[in-house]
Amino acid sequence: MVTMPLVGWSMLSAEGYPIVLLGSLHLPPIAPHDMHLYLMLRKAHMFLALLLSGTFLMHASAALFHGLIRRDGVFSSMASGGEAPNVDRPKRGARVT
Repeated sequence: MVTMPLVGWSMLSAEGYPIVLLGSLHLPPIAPHDMHLYLMLRKAHMFLALLLSGTFLMHASAALFHGLIRRDGVFSSMASGGEAPNVDRPKRGARVT
């Protein structure tokens, strides 16, 4: 999450694109103007974006899995910020009578 904006800033600097934050506040370029460097940083930025998106999707999927399928209290503890309640669940392979 820290690398993504830095690579984007470097990518735009290598392209020669000015980065404006607030009206007259400009960020200085942190990379030399070079089209080959720009193309390399653009690929790195795209890879990091896909990696970050995939990580988010996997985390959300795991949370939904715990909340909707396993119902083991993990999702409720994440939502409330507390500890998961102690839920008695049979162990895998154990017979339930």
